[in-house]
Amino acid sequence: MNNVLRSLCAGLCTVSLACALPSQPVTEQPALIPAPIQYEWAVNQPGFLLSNGIKVDSATSHSELGRAAIRALMAAGLEIQPEETEGDLQVQLQANQAPAAYSLKVTPLGISIEVGSAEALHAAAQTLAQAVLKDAAGQPALPAMWVKDAPQLEHRGIMLDTSRHPISVADTKRILNLMARYKLNRLHWHLCDDQGWRIEIKKYPLLTEIGSKRKGTACWIKQTEVDNKPVEFYYTQDDIREVVAHAHSLGIIVIPEIEIPGHASAAVTAYPQLGNQDSPGFAPEVVTGWGVFTHVMGPNAFAFQFIEDVLAEVCALFPRAPYIHIGGDEVPRDQWQQSPAAQAFMQQHGMTRESQIQDYFTHLCAQVLRKHGRRMVGWDEIMCAPQLPQDAVVMAWRGMDHARIAARRDHELILCPIHAFYFNFPQSTNEEVKPFYSGLTGFDHIDWKHVLTFDTSVPGNKVIGMQANLWSECIPDMKKLEYMLVPRICALAEKAWRYGLPVFPDEFAHRLEAQTPYFDSLQLNFRQEDNAPRRP
Repeated sequence: MNNVLRSLCAGLCTVSLACALPSQPVTEQPALIPAPIQYEWAVNQPGFLLSNGIKVDSATSHSELGRAAIRALMAAGLEIQPEETEGDLQVQLQANQAPAAYSLKVTPLGISIEVGSAEALHAAAQTLAQAVLKDAAGQPALPAMWVKDAPQLEHRGIMLDTSRHPISVADTKRILNLMARYKLNRLHWHLCDDQGWRIEIKKYPLLTEIGSKRKGTACWIKQTEVDNKPVEFYYTQDDIREVVAHAHSLGIIVIPEIEIPGHASAAVTAYPQLGNQDSPGFAPEVVTGWGVFTHVMGPNAFAFQFIEDVLAEVCALFPRAPYIHIGGDEVPRDQWQQSPAAQAFMQQHGMTRESQIQDYFTHLCAQVLRKHGRRMVGWDEIMCAPQLPQDAVVMAWRGMDHARIAARRDHELILCPIHAFYFNFPQSTNEEVKPFYSGLTGFDHIDWKHVLTFDTSVPGNKVIGMQANLWSECIPDMKKLEYMLVPRICALAEKAWRYGLPVFPDEFAHRLEAQTPYFDSLQLNFRQEDNAPRRP
């Protein structure tokens, strides 16, 4: 045992912990993803025996921080026995630590956790859950260890597109559980698009009565082929609250996205007055195919009130979201060019380019959200607005050049470059997994190694987050979703937690291989190294 762990053991021996029995020697090292910033393991030494769970004394059980620790540990899958006379667990708040930072000390006699805030308890709990091994007697145990850790990025997430192919609340919670395991803490929930409006808005019931339904779905390979199987699905507000509450129990914040002013076919179908009704050929419908479509919101009083009302309900449903995503990407100007009403609006406001209509929508969203105490985040196209509100967060998807432009303009940004973090693209060129397990074409394959090693460097300190985007055009069910997400999610988690630090793909590969028993315990249909799905 090294000197650090010897001193830890000695220190814990002096406090009044339960008379825990040491485990038999733990002969392995934990294979943690993401790797902690600093750590020490004691190999071939006794660890903390878990066969009787973790005992928590009454004083800890009744303290606010202690209860938060119990919830975090149980959410991570650890067995807790609260209300004991003596306990195995010490939890302390260290005001001099960063809010997301934590320290762990595990000896044969107990576990000590120090955190900068209750927020960090979830990361500490997941580190302990990942570190559970078998001792020499085959019993579950934690190795004696010391960890000092903190994420390098505040926002570490997955974008889930449920407009094209919605998934159930239960499956959404399943994804949240997987995210939490690897310390991802933001679910970006893409809830509406041309292909369907999926969130109940009380003030506008036609959004779900009409906008959540489409006649069929195009094949992602031959888009001219539509299956003519109706899709009718939306999340009730109770569903939303259930997902948000489950996420909160895991230390995850859900960031909703409402597309404004483009990708609005479903919304405009439900409420035609939301669009540009006087433009030639105006005939909105919920779209069955994929791509960019011309039906966008019109610059009119109904649309402006709609935005204010919808964002108010959204803010109430997602009370912990620090920012709300307003889309802002891929906005065609055709209808604005052809609409007399849109042209009159431009003249009234001294506009000379149709792009300035989008600028108007962007500034309106920022203003509305500010009234609710939120910031706006949008895809990097929102930077086309002159004098983009300085508090707007830019989500850079079109490449690192756009990320660096945002940084130069002093905007905080979240990285999700299409060339590395679009998990709807294929993971290999192997024809054996096609057609069902193929991804969208257009880019070379993106496997976990590419995710891990992709250059995401941005000068300055404006990067606050990193996420992968899981667009669902070619992901019709959970089998395919799991295949596209796992194991790339692990490489993303490593890169986001340790942003700016060196990466070692060969060493990471060993830790990734060690995740297989966990993946199997969840019955995940993950992509294996030979490209084959685990459970086709």
